[in-house]
Amino acid sequence: MTRQETDPTETAPLPEGARDVLPVEAAELAAIEASLRATFAGFGYRQVRTPLLEFADVMDRAQDGGLGRAYRMFDDHGQVLVVRPDLTIPVARLVAGRLGEHPGPLRVSYIAERVRPAPAGRAERAEELQAGIELVGLSGPAADAEVVAAVVVALQAVGIDDLRVALGDVSLTQAVLEGLGVAEADQTKLREAVRARNLVAWRRAAEALPVEPANRALVATLPGLRGGRDVLTELATRVPSIEPACEALLATLELLDAHGAGDVVMVDLGVLRDWGYYSGVVVEAYAPGVGRPVAVGGRYDGLVGKFGRARPAIGAAVILDRLHEAIAARNGDTARGDGIVLVGGIDTEVAVARALRAAGFVVIGIADGDDVVRLAEVDGWRFAVQRSGDGYAVTDCSTGDVVVCTDVVEELRSRRL
Repeated sequence: MTRQETDPTETAPLPEGARDVLPVEAAELAAIEASLRATFAGFGYRQVRTPLLEFADVMDRAQDGGLGRAYRMFDDHGQVLVVRPDLTIPVARLVAGRLGEHPGPLRVSYIAERVRPAPAGRAERAEELQAGIELVGLSGPAADAEVVAAVVVALQAVGIDDLRVALGDVSLTQAVLEGLGVAEADQTKLREAVRARNLVAWRRAAEALPVEPANRALVATLPGLRGGRDVLTELATRVPSIEPACEALLATLELLDAHGAGDVVMVDLGVLRDWGYYSGVVVEAYAPGVGRPVAVGGRYDGLVGKFGRARPAIGAAVILDRLHEAIAARNGDTARGDGIVLVGGIDTEVAVARALRAAGFVVIGIADGDDVVRLAEVDGWRFAVQRSGDGYAVTDCSTGDVVVCTDVVEELRSRRL
């Protein structure tokens, strides 16, 4: 049986890595988006939008070897297009082109999907909804701390108060390798291991380095170094040439303390990002209940210059599906919206439905004879209302309580308070 001859009673398949979002989850995601948007706006970040499709040759400028995994296609003119596999690259293009004359600094934000084929053998989603910020035109610890702090505040605002943030630094890692005498060719092998997020390959490459045994051992264990400020102090003692890089990261940590975000941040030189354009601080944020980071980002000072005037930049993105998963794991059952399923709200009780909407409620009108409580429970609405004699029976689906009242608007107002 071909795809066209599939039994119409069967569920229509989706491409690998794609998924539908149902109403309750979509509403919860919308609430998370609104919270993130408000937090980012509070730091002065204003929204931009970039197209889903870009010219492949433009996007391939982002890093040596091109974009790597991406969906590519031809347009009517034979030009190769790419479905954006990353959101920082299009923003860098936009800033360099459309905002190239802006004196800076620029603070922009976005909520959009990136689409990228999953690596072979991994059960990953091809589509990933992200809410991100990019600070363009500023370098140094102050800019780094602001972006990390904005992400911390945003995640805490949606209820992730047991957040863990890992802070690394690509430039610090490179300074260590140079300070230990690792040749450029060997650094390339190590960078390839980072891009593949393969710590085993890193260790093997480190153990094969033609340097002193103590230095080989330090390189091999570098991704495992994590902790507080003492990690940087000890590392600078072992490799004196990296002291300036350590001082810069220490300054970032101090500024994070001033932002009120320092208590959730730790130094972690094992933070590995799989985009080659990162050049400095890199960050990953973790929440209980989710095995992968709920937010990622870092500094990419060389990226904007690929599309126009060079400017330093740093950004970070919250991965909304993972954040939603973390919130669900924390809160247990799906929270119910304060909506009202009203029997007759679509025909015989339209006036009541109108009064409830005017009072600020969401009202879902159904016809008489439908199972109002069952429908409210399935769709995640809190209240089920139907006529009962001269009044109304109100079922609070979050508690199971049932009351009968004559003034349904006032009763529901009091229950919502």
